[in-house]
Amino acid sequence: MRLPARWGGPLALVLLVLQLWPGASSSLRFVRADFIHGAVWLPISAQWVHLTWPHAMVNAMSALLLCWALRGWVPMNGQLLALSGGMVGVALQLVMDAQCDYYAGASGALHGAVGGAALYMLTAPGRTRLAGGGLGLALLAKLGWQDAAFAGSPHWLDIPVYYPAHGAGAVGGVAGVVVWLLVRRWYPALHPSAHQGYPGERH
Repeated sequence: MRLPARWGGPLALVLLVLQLWPGASSSLRFVRADFIHGAVWLPISAQWVHLTWPHAMVNAMSALLLCWALRGWVPMNGQLLALSGGMVGVALQLVMDAQCDYYAGASGALHGAVGGAALYMLTAPGRTRLAGGGLGLALLAKLGWQDAAFAGSPHWLDIPVYYPAHGAGAVGGVAGVVVWLLVRRWYPALHPSAHQGYPGERH
């Protein structure tokens, strides 16, 4: 059964609307001084806004592309849990890294969607497992490459990028899917679709 995933369009729209909204980027981005003084929502709200228009456009297009690429491979609820887990992972990274003074962007959460999707696909049979292995290896290679290539200059297309958020988001996405898979296993009645097989497989 192929379950359509439609979160990419709404997410891209929200990211672009918030970039247009006067003051949204400056008021919702993570600023450590503001967080310390009580703005505890900033580690989450910062992931909905961006520092520049190119930054917002790249992530909006990435959300659309990722959502399209995962269709038929990972159920939508699994994708959303991976994305949410990625957001949590990024938020924890921001809170724990005292050297991070400010942050904005959805790229870490999108890395979570990729990491969680790869894990889900690895638990499936046949070609879905092979595709999941390829996706996971590609993600690991990308994370390793960016750490080496941009260690001295953390910018891409003149966009300042906080690369630790990508790794933290990927770990968070994996954790979210692990929880989802465990719940499916322990409480199968909550997920009757689990008995219909894996997306991407013929029955």
